Amino acid sequence: MKISEILKGRENIDSGGSSKITVIGNNSQFNGSITFTGILKVSGTIKGNIETTEDADAQVILDQNGLIEGDVTAPNVRLKGEVNGNVHSSTHVEIDASALVTGNVYYDILEMHGGSTVNGSLIRNMGKTAGLLEKKAKKEKDDEKAEKTNNTSSFLQSIDKQDKS
Repeated sequence: MKISEILKGRENIDSGGSSKITVIGNNSQFNGSITFTGILKVSGTIKGNIETTEDADAQVILDQNGLIEGDVTAPNVRLKGEVNGNVHSSTHVEIDASALVTGNVYYDILEMHGGSTVNGSLIRNMGKTAGLLEKKAKKEKDDEKAEKTNNTSSFLQSIDKQDKS
């Protein structure tokens, strides 16, 4: 399939200001990661991660028929479709009644409509970036594993000392 066919449903629209709207249209599929500024509206399928440059007003809008298979990282995220991956927002996440998220949602402000589904954890950033929270959780998990390993090895050393006595 040619790139022009893949992007047939995708168009950049200058909204008059400095903000651009990028659209992944119905019946379109994009394979690969996307980095954007402005607004990204997804009505089709994206198989890859989505992230914004350092645009504090950037927004991802996932329509009801849209599908994202990958992580979403943007200050503002509005979900009506399906996401199979983590959602990282430094500002606001809105999860509509028709939305299905299979992954963790990191947010500062969360709006969930009745009927929405999240198969994962809801984690409030509390002024921290989502990436830092994930690193902290991973470090705590690694420290816990290391502690269990140390306890096991201390126990084995104790048994060895008792056997030699």
